[in-house]
Amino acid sequence: MEWILPLILLATGAEAPLEVRFPEGIEVFHCTFDATWDTNYDGWPDQWTRRRGPGYPHYVGIGISEEPSPAGNRCLRFDMDGGAATAYSPPIPVGPLFSYVLEGYVRTEGLEHSSALLSITFLDEQRRRLETVASEPHRQTGGWRKVRIGPIAAESEAARFAVIALHVEPGDREDLRGSAMFDDIWLARVPRMSLTTGAPHNLLFDSREVEVVCEASGFSQPRPTVTFHLSDALGNEIARHEQPFDVRTAETPATLSLDAFAEGPAGLVGEGRWRLDVPGPGFYRVEAAMRGESGFVFRRRLNLAVIDSHDPAPGSEFGWTLPGGGDALPLPLLARLVGQAGIGRVKYPLWFGEERSPQEVERRVGFIDWLSTADIELVGMLDEPPQALRSRYGGLDREGAAAVFAPDPEVWYPHLEPVMTRLATRVGRWQLGRDLDTSFVHSTRPAAKAWRVKQELDRIGQDVHLGVGWDWTHEWPGAGNAPPPWRFLTLSAAPVLTDRELAAYLQASQRAGVARWVALQPLPAAHYSTEVRAADLVRRMMAAKIHGAEAVFCPEPFDDEHGLMHADGTPGELLFAWRVAARSLGGAAHLGSVDLPGGSPNHVFARQRDAVMVVWNPVPTTETVHLGRNVRLVDLWGRETVPRTEGHRQVVDVDRIPQFLTGLDPAVARWRLDCRLAHERMPSVFGVSHGNSLRFRNTSERGIAGEATIVAPDGWAVEPSRVTFRLAEDEPIEQPFTITLPLDATTGRHPLRIDFDVEGASRRQFSVYRHVDVGLGLVYVEIETRMNGRGELEVVQRLVNESDGPVSFRCQLFIPGRPRLMSQVIHLTGGHDEQVYRIADGAELVGQILWLRAEELTGPRVLSYRFPAAP
Repeated sequence: MEWILPLILLATGAEAPLEVRFPEGIEVFHCTFDATWDTNYDGWPDQWTRRRGPGYPHYVGIGISEEPSPAGNRCLRFDMDGGAATAYSPPIPVGPLFSYVLEGYVRTEGLEHSSALLSITFLDEQRRRLETVASEPHRQTGGWRKVRIGPIAAESEAARFAVIALHVEPGDREDLRGSAMFDDIWLARVPRMSLTTGAPHNLLFDSREVEVVCEASGFSQPRPTVTFHLSDALGNEIARHEQPFDVRTAETPATLSLDAFAEGPAGLVGEGRWRLDVPGPGFYRVEAAMRGESGFVFRRRLNLAVIDSHDPAPGSEFGWTLPGGGDALPLPLLARLVGQAGIGRVKYPLWFGEERSPQEVERRVGFIDWLSTADIELVGMLDEPPQALRSRYGGLDREGAAAVFAPDPEVWYPHLEPVMTRLATRVGRWQLGRDLDTSFVHSTRPAAKAWRVKQELDRIGQDVHLGVGWDWTHEWPGAGNAPPPWRFLTLSAAPVLTDRELAAYLQASQRAGVARWVALQPLPAAHYSTEVRAADLVRRMMAAKIHGAEAVFCPEPFDDEHGLMHADGTPGELLFAWRVAARSLGGAAHLGSVDLPGGSPNHVFARQRDAVMVVWNPVPTTETVHLGRNVRLVDLWGRETVPRTEGHRQVVDVDRIPQFLTGLDPAVARWRLDCRLAHERMPSVFGVSHGNSLRFRNTSERGIAGEATIVAPDGWAVEPSRVTFRLAEDEPIEQPFTITLPLDATTGRHPLRIDFDVEGASRRQFSVYRHVDVGLGLVYVEIETRMNGRGELEVVQRLVNESDGPVSFRCQLFIPGRPRLMSQVIHLTGGHDEQVYRIADGAELVGQILWLRAEELTGPRVLSYRFPAAP
């Protein structure tokens, strides 16, 4: 009997150690390839079969081999000689009330291209294949390696048998030598659990109430208990609920006998329901846990997205590419999700072939019409030729769009003409291939090929805007002296660019002459945490926005590894990170960054009547600042809160994960960005006044009056420290003031706060944060402290002169409770001078503040530094 192995699916197991048998598993099949499995002594396991046919040569050796193995001294050995090889177990009775766990051992020797793996296939009563699940492939095991699949359950209730398969499958090439060994093949049944919600694909729109249902069967306890958990994206528990299952007798088909599987309670089905009220919009995880008889906990989990309705952002640069047409979701649900994803463009496959039914084509055209009514631009994607055309190419799937359009147009245009006839008036932009298809990079004369395609498309469409995929890291495509055939390039790189790399590439290509559409592929889920992936995605979205990308697309939204949603249409961890960023940044202008009191990096974006700030900090910090009257804090998982306040200021806890502050007063945001000091650096000359001025502009929409108070560090004298003003709309002002530094002021950067109290249509009270650098920066001191082997504290003074002329300084080190130490630097011309002060009993000074003061001998400058003594 032959079973065809489909595309490999990786099964996920429960939380059980791999080194031991799966807990509470009841054995239904076990093969160790010992003498009991070879009663006729032919070297082939009884009742097993092997696959024969094209690609599976009969001369590949498969047989029982006597050699040390996990279960004894025999195993099933495959000796490769080209091609693939598969051995199948006899059909094993299974039932729909149970989940199953498959375990086995694999060892490989000398395989260079092929891999060994296990799979399990479920069959119906007539032995027809229903579904197959396979393990990870193993090429080099380094000895015997245990492999586990499951717990898994057949999706179809028609499953009556299972067949285990042992495979050696070639990779890009076939192995002419090398071996794979299998042993201790064990299949067990365990209780089956399912967890569902009433929301299609666990997407909940405009409602926070949902019922979660857990069903279990195949358990041994009379009435087990289920515990539900609701948690956020990072695993923090929000709510829990515990209850016993409602138990009933299983309704089984007449063709299925439970006697073959278990006695008593195994024929029961339990159900638990939890109606939960989700705290608000956002991403959540729901878990159901059932404790088995031995104490092992069986779990099922699902992701839940609660999505509040917002109008699409007009003119948003962000978009989704739907390579499979969004087949993971029904089109009405897809339309609803797309409308709430914060996007302004959708790339959609439009090359319909005869293999698609007229009803399916009409549904897709209806989706296209919906995009138009929702003000979302459609970009036609020519990525998957009809089957009738694909059959004329060899190896087309691997070659990409450049190979599809390489032949003469008479080959491919007749298959495209019906699409263009129907849709050319509705679709103005067309992309050849998918976002990550960079086949034109390696194509000969890519511009000439693209011109030929454009000329054919222009037969029906008028001046079609054409685009192709391109690699950031390759030379920009040229078209000689002629204008390029493409109006946009969809740009990607492998591995993906960081936010800084993306910013650099965008800056370098500002005069490219074509629109730069950025394909932003999230980091792989298998290698990065949810927090890292979400923060990275948002930073790259910001970089693309700030540095002028004309469009930004997620190339594979429905993908378990690189998507925003899972391949089955359920929500992924990054859905809200994308949605929050796209909604906040799409169609907005980047204003810049403002100085916050805690120094947190940030970017401010604004539309006409609202503004948003994205803020983060590598070091956890609390920012206390007035941003507006209706400020909301939104995290990367869609949770929205009102920041706590101190007076009229918001208090925001900031860490390395970006957060969005929405509802900012745009006039205040622009005022902060526009407010400047005439001089942000002043000489380190103490006791004399230094001239400066404050420059700002009325950024509100009407005339205002108010006052500004300059708050400097303690001991600094500002004159005048308070000024009043009256300004018309958009009127600027420059207010002079002076600063006098006290004799004990220190060199370096110091904060300066300007408090504004403004009366207009309403009263606004806010602060602007700036800084002043004391010292002109060309002459400065670097200081280092350390303990030496004699218990002395060493203070290393390195005076650096980067000016054009010589300098001389008298230096004094003031030490708490100790005599001051002195040194001189005479006629230092360029470079640096190093002095070392040594202080006995240095441990007594660790943590105390020392003061180094360097007075210029031939001028008025004073360099002053206070610093802690460190060991």
